[in-house]
Amino acid sequence: MRSLVALMVCAALVATGCGIPLDSEPQLVEVAVDPAPESNPPSQGESVDVPVFLVQDERLMEVSRELPSPPSLVSIFESLLDGVTEDERDANLRTAIPPDTRVISVTEIGSTLLVDLSDEFASVGGEEELFAVAQIVLTATSIEGIDLVEFQLSGLPTDVPVGSGALSQDPVGFDDYQALVATD
Repeated sequence: MRSLVALMVCAALVATGCGIPLDSEPQLVEVAVDPAPESNPPSQGESVDVPVFLVQDERLMEVSRELPSPPSLVSIFESLLDGVTEDERDANLRTAIPPDTRVISVTEIGSTLLVDLSDEFASVGGEEELFAVAQIVLTATSIEGIDLVEFQLSGLPTDVPVGSGALSQDPVGFDDYQALVATD
């Protein structure tokens, strides 16, 4: 019993000896804070320019599309899948993505974007398939934080062509299609 009392007295002495000292009145503590960047992001309801990639003279060109702010991943891809605008057509731009292709879902998994498209996407083949896939990959990797794209058709994983002509089951990125991008 004496050892228990002695242990409790020691514990009390240690606890009070390690406590935070109290001041008699409040003290002002100054903390240096970096100022916030002076950028003014667009407000809800405004619009923002978003890059998408289209085909021109067998090369991929980046163009801007104006979308409501903040643009969702689905809205970016729906804009791409809508085809070309009249102004883009006048500039000799086109899309290789088959008409009626729909976005089923777009899911961000770390720095990889899982893009699930409708079966209409499978109707494209050959070099046009390469351009269609590249349009989606380059548009996706222009989104901050996205480095790779994984494809599904109606929920099932699918192989996609890369710039070398090979088929890839793995997620693909900008480097796989860089040779198709127009350089000015």
